Amino acid sequence: MKRAFSLLELIIVILLIIIITTFLITKYDSIFDYTNVTKLKSDLALIRSNISKKISENTLLGIDEQIVLDNSKIDTKNEKLFSNVIDFDLLSTNSTEKRSGSWIKTSATSYEFIISNTKQIKFTYEDGKILCKSNEELCKEIQ
Repeated sequence: MKRAFSLLELIIVILLIIIITTFLITKYDSIFDYTNVTKLKSDLALIRSNISKKISENTLLGIDEQIVLDNSKIDTKNEKLFSNVIDFDLLSTNSTEKRSGSWIKTSATSYEFIISNTKQIKFTYEDGKILCKSNEELCKEIQ
């Protein structure tokens, strides 16, 4: 006598697989967000530290000029951002691509960091400091 699965048993197994997969995908996305926030914190620490270093050097040398972070084009892919203050390349993305974990230059003194497709953090460079200009909750998350 042959024994096979009933249609009801197959439907239940498929539903269980779908439910488990749904939970795993949400967890998977949050892991990427956490990784990108960690990368942002690291980038910011390096940029801020090197800006302070440049300001100190200029003060000691008696140079009174505003520090320019980079000479990159606005909203252009693969531009070297912060090249005047850091020693390695941070390549930009653009507003069309919005690659997660990347920076976009939005104006001469404004930048965005893409955490995910729905989450970006805005920054501006004012008075020798990189300041978070997104909502307070996002800014606290990276402090």
